[in-house]
Amino acid sequence: MDPIERIDRATAYAGGNVGRVRPDDLGKPTPCTEFDLRTLLNHMIGNIGMAASAARGEKAALPQGDQFGSDAGAAYEVGAVRSAGALERDWELPFGTLAGSMMATILFMEHLTHGWDVAKATGQGTTMPGDLVAECMELAMPMDEMLRMPGVCGPAVGVPESASPQDKFIAFMGRTP
Repeated sequence: MDPIERIDRATAYAGGNVGRVRPDDLGKPTPCTEFDLRTLLNHMIGNIGMAASAARGEKAALPQGDQFGSDAGAAYEVGAVRSAGALERDWELPFGTLAGSMMATILFMEHLTHGWDVAKATGQGTTMPGDLVAECMELAMPMDEMLRMPGVCGPAVGVPESASPQDKFIAFMGRTP
């Protein structure tokens, strides 16, 4: 699948879940243990905005403060990284420069996973698009060492061999399915 299409589909999945968040959900804990829901949404929305700037060839700035006011769904941008040449250029990010193709993979993985986090935290259905789960797992497995760095995903969670592909993916990303 085209990397930009992957991001669009992952952000569409996540955006649907973000759009169903109610104001009284914002203080809830999430499977991404360092974030309550408000903090996770600020991270997701700030991240997609930062990525969109970098994809356009701009030097991206670290997001500051609240990213969504009272409506996270309205602030979450699906299709934000659709810029000509985005995958061919390096993305200038606050933490360093990365190849656009690598950032596209990270963005896909992050928003698919965090979309599940939002659904789980708010009691929404947690079924993810199966083709995205399979593709994301294939892309994530070689990044295992990087994903285990502090502040990224945490350790993988054990699941039975008989677990579904989605549960295996979620567990690999450091969450309990």
